[in-house]
Amino acid sequence: MFNRVKGASVLILDDLGTQSATPWAREKLYQIFNERYNAKLPTVITMSGNLDDLDARIRSRMLDGRLCSIYEIMAPSYRGGAPRTERPRKSR
Repeated sequence: MFNRVKGASVLILDDLGTQSATPWAREKLYQIFNERYNAKLPTVITMSGNLDDLDARIRSRMLDGRLCSIYEIMAPSYRGGAPRTERPRKSR
C-alpha cells in the first residue's frame, strides 16, 4: 500500500498537520512527499494550520515555486464559524 501511495498518479491529503503522529509515521509521510517531489507527481494538500508547523523537510518541498503552487482560501469552515485570519502570503 505504501508503494501505491508513493506512486499514485494523483495523491490528495486532507487536513495535513492535524494528526498526532509518531516519529515513524512522520518519517513515512516525509518519504511519501520526497518520492512524489522527486518524481514530480501531483499532490493536492489541504490544511488549516500554518506551514511553519510542518516538518521542515516537507515544507521546503512545498515551498519550491518551480514545482508547487500554494493557494490560500480564506473561507469559513463548512462546520460554521469565522474564517481564520493569517498574515498574507507572498505570491510566487
